[in-house]
Amino acid sequence: MIMKRGVTRAVLLVVVTVMAMASSGSAMQTAATGRLMREKLTHAQRVLEALTTSDYALLERESTALSAATKQLGWMVLKTPEYGRQSDAFLRATEELVAAAKQRDLDLAAMHYVSMTMSCYQCHRYIKNMRIAN
Repeated sequence: MIMKRGVTRAVLLVVVTVMAMASSGSAMQTAATGRLMREKLTHAQRVLEALTTSDYALLERESTALSAATKQLGWMVLKTPEYGRQSDAFLRATEELVAAAKQRDLDLAAMHYVSMTMSCYQCHRYIKNMRIAN
């Protein structure tokens, strides 16, 4: 159990660091977007917690909250086709995560969690590159 907690903390630290670095200081980020990204990070951390503790109820609840984030004020910060593709990739990954949670399939959920996390990273990288280009 101690080893599991240590690994969980290490993975959580990496996820938090990557997402915080990717979302910090964006000139395109509104106050609503900043709040939403912090909420998204909290939900993503809770999904990781649910995966590592086999908490299916928490997994489903937090995965659903991540999926719902795409409908909140502050989500659509850019009106470009690429941003639309990035947003769609995140939504697909979260919907698949919700489905895996409902199926109580931790391995599948973990795979979709990685996919979702990569979609976050790729979108944040895209936003950063847009900011640099402007």
